[in-house]
Amino acid sequence: MVEHFVVAPSVQATVLAHYERVADLIAANFPLAPVVPVYYPDGLDAGAHYGGCVHDDHPLPATVPTVQVAFPNHPRRYVAATADSLLWLVHRGAIDVGSWTPSPHDPDRLGHARIILSPRGGATHEHVAFAMLALRTVLLHYGVEAIPVLDGFAGAALFIPFNDAPAYDAVRAWLHVVVNAAVAHSPNLITADPHDQKSQRVHANVGSNAPGRFSSLPYALIGSTHLGMVTPIHWNELGTVDNGHFTATNSNERLTEGDVFYRLARELHAQRFGDGPR
Repeated sequence: MVEHFVVAPSVQATVLAHYERVADLIAANFPLAPVVPVYYPDGLDAGAHYGGCVHDDHPLPATVPTVQVAFPNHPRRYVAATADSLLWLVHRGAIDVGSWTPSPHDPDRLGHARIILSPRGGATHEHVAFAMLALRTVLLHYGVEAIPVLDGFAGAALFIPFNDAPAYDAVRAWLHVVVNAAVAHSPNLITADPHDQKSQRVHANVGSNAPGRFSSLPYALIGSTHLGMVTPIHWNELGTVDNGHFTATNSNERLTEGDVFYRLARELHAQRFGDGPR
């Protein structure tokens, strides 16, 4: 069942006001995607608690749809992304919402690939920006473009839309090739080693490209005290939009730009995995 954790009333009001602004955007960009809510019952910046699948013996409100996802042992149901279901989760204490971004036409196939970038060993925002550009260069070599997304704190993600619903395993294997090429070109900037926590480099992780392996969705909030917004940007904004500048309290300022993620994704609506990457 979906957990129910309540944060302080003042925090919940701020979080709710933010999601009232962005729930429609998230649902439009990732329609009916399986959602993993993230709670912070011990306070922001404390340990996160992750919501799981929905059990049949705990019925949900009629306004909260679910989506069934195939797993090797048995299928599981998750809350599906709609504006109503996202707001329902936030009313129950969710701060962040994540997914593995499947195809809107098939919950068991990929819709958006993701490369997650995390600074290690004191790496700075500038290191992250250069790592994003290095990975973009490799992707463009394959004829593939990505949408840059700042994670609201110190890292970032590259979202890569594919409209032909490729298999997760095939895309993940190719992404390992992409990351390895970027590491070979910039070994002092990028690492694929998850155990290296001390070198001043940016860790590139593609492991979330699998059912059940989620990452934060664009426009969601992160569980830090400043409640940073996961912010899609244009490539020409890299280095000018500060990571963490937009938060739950001022996200409306960014939203005057409209749905940046949607516009960038529409520009890439014809991008297919089968047409290039192998």
